[in-house]
This record gives sequence, structure tokens and C-alpha cells, in this order.
Amino acid sequence: MGKLIQCSSRLAKKPYYFRITDTNVYSIEEVCYYICHNIYILQAELFNYDFAVWLKEELGMEDTAHKMENMVYGQNSLKDIVVTLCCSCDYYDEMEIHGLIKVMDEIQNLPLRKRQKIKADNYLRCSSFEKALEEYGHILNSDDMLAADITEYGTIYHNIGVAYACLGDFNKAGSYFSQAFEKGKNKESIREYIYCLLLLEDNNNYELVCRQFGITEEERDAIKNDFKEADKLSSVSKEVARISRLRDILKAGYLEEYYDKVGGYIKHWKDEYREEISV
Repeated sequence: MGKLIQCSSRLAKKPYYFRITDTNVYSIEEVCYYICHNIYILQAELFNYDFAVWLKEELGMEDTAHKMENMVYGQNSLKDIVVTLCCSCDYYDEMEIHGLIKVMDEIQNLPLRKRQKIKADNYLRCSSFEKALEEYGHILNSDDMLAADITEYGTIYHNIGVAYACLGDFNKAGSYFSQAFEKGKNKESIREYIYCLLLLEDNNNYELVCRQFGITEEERDAIKNDFKEADKLSSVSKEVARISRLRDILKAGYLEEYYDKVGGYIKHWKDEYREEISV
């Protein structure tokens, strides 16, 4: 259950949309609440020129909007942005704002690779898989990774595997899950690797991997049962139902309706992809 937020300021008719977490906000109090509860994943680029325009046009906060515009153009730090926004209303008191500053200082004092990983993990959590892969790539290629232990490598390789699996590239996903286990020794990585092999219907490698990593018959049964359950749930999803409906329309000979719906779906998927890579 969400927190009830009492808003004394103006409410927006058109909300501001934080794409990275799929969240709409309608007031400056909700912006402050959003900042506090997403402090570990905030990025300065979330508060851009469009956000400043929204503050001015929807909330009537001209002074704050002007400050935000200056900070956007001046490339101010996230801390400056957060303090400015939280001080623009009475939702948080001085002690609470100092608490946010302390958390941001703690994040800033983390090694670069760990700060980058927070960003990459958030992209992954919010289904921005291409951006997540880009960020993980930057981390692995950075000099800072020379100071990382083998477990950190394992976690990053595992998450790259998750991103590729969500994009439908199960060959690449399986390769990264395998490498993740070799580095981190986390059995979850092997389970995910086996799921990829099942999706690829690669029975030969399935048997080989199970023997190689000592997967017991009991563990195999559990993995296959989980896989079957997930397959059953996906088969009744809205997305699958739409595709099945398209087949029915085509078989019935309604070509105009068929191509119209196909065109609509493709446009929707393209728009989703463009939004994802523009985060």
C-alpha cells in the first residue's frame, strides 16, 4: 500500500512521467517522495529541461523551474538538484533533507564501478535492457574493475545474461550465465543457463551441463517443473492471445483487419524500443 501524501501545492493536470521507473507524479510533494524512495537509483539526467518546463507550466513554480533550467545547463550535481527540489516545499524537514544528502554522499564515495552498477542494475530492473547492457559493458571495460573481486565479475556476468535472456538471445544469455557461475559459483546462474538450454531445445548441451555441474535428478526435476509452469503462464498471457487472435483473423480471410492490426503492433513495439534506448 502506498503512502498517503497530503499536497498543499498545485496539482498538475498532466503528470510528469519518470520513464525509468514507470511512475507518474502530479505535485512537488510527490516529486520529493519519489526522490526519497528512489535515492539509490536517481540520476541527474532524470531532471532535464522538460522537467523544468513541467514545474513551470503544470505546477506554476516559476522560480524553482528557473533554478532547474540553470542547473540543467550548468550541469549541476544531483545533490544540488535534490536539495533545490526538496527545499521548494514543506514536505521534508531540514533533518530529513540532511539524511538524503548523507545517503548521496555515501553513494558518491563508492568506487566508480559500484556506482555504475547501481545505474546498470536499475536499467535492468526497469526493463531497459539495451541500456543495461551498455552500462555493464562500460563497467567491464573500465580500469576500476582491476580492483574488483571475482564475485563482482560473477554478478555482472549474471545480470548481462538476464538482459540477453529478456531480449530473447538465449545463446548469448546462456554463455554469460555459464561464465557467471565459473566466476561467482552461484547456482542460480546455472539454473538460468539450463532454462536457456530448455528454451533452445538443446538437449545435448542440457545433458552435458547437468553432468558437468553436478545437477542432481531432484534438481533437474525441480528446474523442469518451474520451466513448465512458466511456459504455461506465458501461453495464456495477453501478448500470446493477441498473436493467436491475429492468426484467427488471417484464417478467416479478413486481410485488411489483419494488416491493420499487424501494423499497429509493430508501431507499438518500435515506440517501446525507442523509449527504452532513449532513457
